[in-house]
Amino acid sequence: MDTMKRYTIAVLLVLIVSACGKTPINGDLDGRWQIIKIEYTSGEEETPERAYYSVALHTINLMQVGGTSQTGNMEYTGDSLFVVMPISTVEDLLPFGMNGTEQHFGVKELTSKHLVLQSDYARLEFRKF
Repeated sequence: MDTMKRYTIAVLLVLIVSACGKTPINGDLDGRWQIIKIEYTSGEEETPERAYYSVALHTINLMQVGGTSQTGNMEYTGDSLFVVMPISTVEDLLPFGMNGTEQHFGVKELTSKHLVLQSDYARLEFRKF
């Protein structure tokens, strides 16, 4: 009987501990992504230095080391990503390949290590950081 009680308590503890954490709801999209290249629809290309998108739950954080950090809301549906940056200006968002405070991206490629987003303004390539 003691062995059965210990086994039951161990199983309950495992279930309780595993149920407490927030799990990624966006699959491979969740995490920190480094911008590798921005290709603008004008044909120009840019390689930003140390610029990142961080995604968790319904929040997106855009940051550039030694520069700005912008936080907004996002909605991911598998083949599209809609980003709203309510307290940012367009000038704040330009270094991140966005030309508005509301931006719709098509998710062209998403794996655990590589991401490609396409908007009517630019095509962004990322690597998981």
